[in-house]
Amino acid sequence: MIAYSDCPVRDVQISLQPSAKEIMEMDFLCFTLPWNEQDYREMQKQPSFNNWLLEIPDVCAVGMLAFQSVPPELEILRLGVHPDWRKRGLAEFMLEQLEILAKSDRIESLWLEVHAANKSAVSLYSKLAYKETGSRKNYFRNPSGGALLFKKLLKHDAWLMGWIY
Repeated sequence: MIAYSDCPVRDVQISLQPSAKEIMEMDFLCFTLPWNEQDYREMQKQPSFNNWLLEIPDVCAVGMLAFQSVPPELEILRLGVHPDWRKRGLAEFMLEQLEILAKSDRIESLWLEVHAANKSAVSLYSKLAYKETGSRKNYFRNPSGGALLFKKLLKHDAWLMGWIY
């Protein structure tokens, strides 16, 4: 067995089309109220839905991201890191990769809702220039609590986007 500290984070890869079962298993490890396999199977049929599974090859899956892209916006639905792999920059890595994809798809903004009590997530989004835009009282059930709404406006390089010749 490979100890966590022996496996460098730089060796991660993103599976862009995980099975509903694979993504549900990671969801179950990351959240107190996970989505089930049928939920993911149905969502994967929607053209606007995407999910990624972050893996360390030959070791294990370490994180997941589910999002919905309806240009010009992209909504982050789920972002989770396996409890044994947290505090290693994996969530930040997934968000950075998502931003690269969003910019290439000419997405103008990313947004999400996060439990107000999830201080580490709030800190991460703030660090990455997401701005709190509002709140929803009693939004979450387990654990119960309010949601904070965050949004990040993306800046595009006009030359790279082909807008200037």
